[in-house]
Amino acid sequence: MGEVRDTGSAAERALQVLEAIATAGRAVTLVDLAKSLALPKPTLHRLVRLLEEQGFVAKDLDGRALMAGPRMAAMAVRVIHNRLSWAPCRAALERLSRRVDETCNLVQLDGTAMRYVDRVETAWPLRLSFQVGQQVPVHCTATGKILLSLQPARVRRRIIGSIELAALTERTITDPERLESELERIRRLGYGTDDQEFVPNMVAVAVPILPPDGPPVAAVSIHAPVVRRTLPDLIGFLPHLRDAAASIADAAYGDPEGPVPPLTRARE
Repeated sequence: MGEVRDTGSAAERALQVLEAIATAGRAVTLVDLAKSLALPKPTLHRLVRLLEEQGFVAKDLDGRALMAGPRMAAMAVRVIHNRLSWAPCRAALERLSRRVDETCNLVQLDGTAMRYVDRVETAWPLRLSFQVGQQVPVHCTATGKILLSLQPARVRRRIIGSIELAALTERTITDPERLESELERIRRLGYGTDDQEFVPNMVAVAVPILPPDGPPVAAVSIHAPVVRRTLPDLIGFLPHLRDAAASIADAAYGDPEGPVPPLTRARE
């Protein structure tokens, strides 16, 4: 057996636990944490219980493992947004919005939902407004569908099986088998669409932001009301969308010696 040590302040140990959970790339068990951090089990149990009570840590769907809680996720989004407000990622999003003259979004897969990381609003008076940090569904949004389609099968099935496929409009896909077929079609196309499935009279198209390895966890999208743009109109903007996605990927992942990338892996 390896040596168990109990060094450092309580704050340092709590930060070690948070870092281990945030960077694991999957839900982790107490056994995993005990091995990686070499902390005594009573200390680890106490720290996890405190972090869970404060919302920084949460149980996963089966209740046996731990993942980032809502408070840690919200804080991460704020940190990402502050960084993106001056980074080339933000510049790419602004350039895209100028080219297409519509609202453009940077959205990240966050557990079983999508979370807005950044957005550039159109100047048109008729628009759909969401706040940075706000969550939206995966099953009926262009970003959600393209990212779901590109996840490993086990991750995709777990997400679909754990959410309510709520009918938000009359066009929302609520049957799991039909949704799987739609995701296969989207995977082949390489882009996601929302044809009035999330909000009535609104359409959207999205492309993934491809990381150096592994499945993508973020996407860039354009949305608009149908009175101004049809879905084929937005699909016509795909070259601009792909240019923006490539620029954001380069800014977020391109420097292996730079800071931790702002777009992290999906939790398996």
